[in-house]
Amino acid sequence: MKMKYTVAGLASLACIVGVQGHAVMQTPVPRGTGPKQVELCGSLVTTVLERDRAGPIENAVKSADSNYNCNAYLCRGYQYEDNVDNVQSVKAGDVLTFHIDLVAGHHPGYANVSVVDLASNTVIGSPLVSWDDWPDSTSGPPRNDTDFKVTIPDTLATACDMGGKCAIQWYWWSISNSQTYESCLDFYVE
Repeated sequence: MKMKYTVAGLASLACIVGVQGHAVMQTPVPRGTGPKQVELCGSLVTTVLERDRAGPIENAVKSADSNYNCNAYLCRGYQYEDNVDNVQSVKAGDVLTFHIDLVAGHHPGYANVSVVDLASNTVIGSPLVSWDDWPDSTSGPPRNDTDFKVTIPDTLATACDMGGKCAIQWYWWSISNSQTYESCLDFYVE
């Protein structure tokens, strides 16, 4: 039996496949959703973010309604209160291993891993690692843009001395389609 595809059918298929997402931090286990996110971001935004954990934040923000009272561009709107059981204790000099699940990497852009002050949504210091061209199709194996290590700087001892103050945020800006991808890891420095 021969399959016949129409332009409309292929476009519909592309939309369905597109929902599969792009990239998300897999290791260490990043922040996830919970009731506080639903309360602050609204159920529509939360549903879109959860439907595609590797998808762009812009897809969720488009569905924001009057219940939207969060910043989806800070850790995807995932709230610290929903993730207190996953906060990692680290020491200055500790090396953390990261794995980014690159679901679809045909959107070039830049990426970095930075420590973010959660109260002000500002980066503390310089990025721990950054890529001017992400994803790097010439990297690997092993790939140094999806599997990498970062060292906890000793300058964070005061700023990040307890859970809820800081997060390590993996950030990817896709220039070609103007989309943002993020994952966060809550931590504190002993």
